[in-house]
Amino acid sequence: MSSFGFGQVGGTALVIHPRYLFGTLEPVSYEEYKRHNRARALQSYKAMSDMMIKNSLVKVKEHPPYTPENAKQVLLNSMARATYDPKTSEYSFKDKLPHEVPLDLRNLEVASDALTSSIGNNVIGVGVDQGNIDY
Repeated sequence: MSSFGFGQVGGTALVIHPRYLFGTLEPVSYEEYKRHNRARALQSYKAMSDMMIKNSLVKVKEHPPYTPENAKQVLLNSMARATYDPKTSEYSFKDKLPHEVPLDLRNLEVASDALTSSIGNNVIGVGVDQGNIDY
């Protein structure tokens, strides 16, 4: 789904059914994913409970994660990623900023096979659905 709104702001969403996504994983990888997912869920539950108890759902920042010196390089670089410092509980840009998008083709064949396969009489593939939305 793609949308282009006012103010030159656009957005694109790719929606993939979990059957396709998790179906591309080997059973060992899927079990590892479930283990990591459970650990993240428990951490999230603990953090949310802590915020509710301390009445601190919103943390107002005092300053941006970049310095005035590297603001231009950070804001104009779509590959710039802030790193979290647990000692200060803040994000910052400390390392050299990357300028190239890493390309990983390891899952290309698996995803291609999954999108072009068929189950019974149902052909599974990529489709496009367009239409007017009237309210």
